[in-house]
Amino acid sequence: MEFKARKVLIDPSNPFQNDCLSRSGDVENLSLLLRNFTSPIVMSVNAPWGEGKTIFLEMLHADLKLKGCKSVFFSAWETDFAHDPLLAFLGEINQEISNLIQGDSGKSEAWEKAKNAGIYILKKGIPALVKLGTAGVIDAEKMLQDEASKLTESLSKDLIDEYLRSKDAIEDFKENIKKVIGAEEDSPENLYIFVDELDRCRPTYAIEFLERVKHLLDIKGLVFVLAMDKEQLSHSVKAIYGGDFESIGYLKRFIDIEYSLPASQLDNFIDKIYKTLGFDRFFESRKKYQAFQCDYSHLKNVFKFIAKAKKYSLRDVEQLIARINLVIHSTNENTYIYPALLAFLVSTKNSNKDLYLDYINPKSTPGKMIEYLYSLTPRQERLESFECALIEGFLLAAKDRDYESKLGGYLEIHKENIRNDECSKEQRSYSEIVVDITQRPVEFGQRVVLKSLVSRIELSEKFKFGDNES
Repeated sequence: MEFKARKVLIDPSNPFQNDCLSRSGDVENLSLLLRNFTSPIVMSVNAPWGEGKTIFLEMLHADLKLKGCKSVFFSAWETDFAHDPLLAFLGEINQEISNLIQGDSGKSEAWEKAKNAGIYILKKGIPALVKLGTAGVIDAEKMLQDEASKLTESLSKDLIDEYLRSKDAIEDFKENIKKVIGAEEDSPENLYIFVDELDRCRPTYAIEFLERVKHLLDIKGLVFVLAMDKEQLSHSVKAIYGGDFESIGYLKRFIDIEYSLPASQLDNFIDKIYKTLGFDRFFESRKKYQAFQCDYSHLKNVFKFIAKAKKYSLRDVEQLIARINLVIHSTNENTYIYPALLAFLVSTKNSNKDLYLDYINPKSTPGKMIEYLYSLTPRQERLESFECALIEGFLLAAKDRDYESKLGGYLEIHKENIRNDECSKEQRSYSEIVVDITQRPVEFGQRVVLKSLVSRIELSEKFKFGDNES
């Protein structure tokens, strides 16, 4: 049994081989656009956390390299521990740059000079010098005074000299980077630098990285592609400059163009996770029991219905299916798992624990849970959804026996709908499904044993999952 879905690996020779989100077209279009840029640019790929930005960037990076472009990949989150982002950045891309310019002595020499200049900037360059370009956001005069206070009064002239030497070092750094990427050659080629997970970094680290990129690496031929959740990163900015600070406007100073990642197509992604976790094998082994013939299709379709209705991120999908995985694999082969009810209860417990606890209370009716189900999708869509009727039928069936509670009149409402000729065809059909499932949820006249299902769901809650990005 696989515990959770494995990280999607991008094949450098076939970037779209594992494209379960159908984003190859978007990647190819963006790849062409990037190849046509001739000026230095910082582009962001914006999407909420857990929406597949890392996979998207990795495919784009691989596609550019496959087309003969120079491209490097940098994970900001993995270097968040470093004191200065520039140091981490130069250190992480050093090997990749060295590989790209291998055999070119001129570019290799320029790269060594650029690194030396960068080290000098880090050691001597007065942080204020880099930040002077933030257009008044930071009080440059105060920062210079702060740096000067670290020296004795007799060294005030040395401070000015140090400032000028640092300024020269920055120019030296830029000039040598230009030589490394061949920006002044007859047929210059861009160097594409992908920066992932910037929004997960410490606020100070994320902001300083943007400042370094904009003011030290604003060089012809350098194209930066930053993966970020703009909303989350704006909170990081406010953590530094105050809650009233206009953070979105501030971020626009560093980002030239923003690309919003299209919404995920969940169906293929969900199917891939089921296959990875061995759901196919698990449910195939149960098909020898007549009562379980439809379990797998019910689980897949009900979870897809829930995921779309609740607008789950890819991370939400991964974690909830991983939890369902724990429940079904703690169930004997010949035991009912009530897949529609299982998927809905796990989902509800994750987002609305109080409602979940109310539903499993022996003295409660299913009313609140059914109202919540109705709120997830427009009425007409609900009436045309077999999955919604399936969920409602099992919500009623589970309360009908296990806790000996009343159904709050909900079953009678559906029976009345069936008899009422004034009800729409869709309403009567929906109610017929609900009544049929409520009265006969499983084979051989057995009823839903809610306590058993709840105990396995509660067991799964004792496990915690990591938060790695998709």
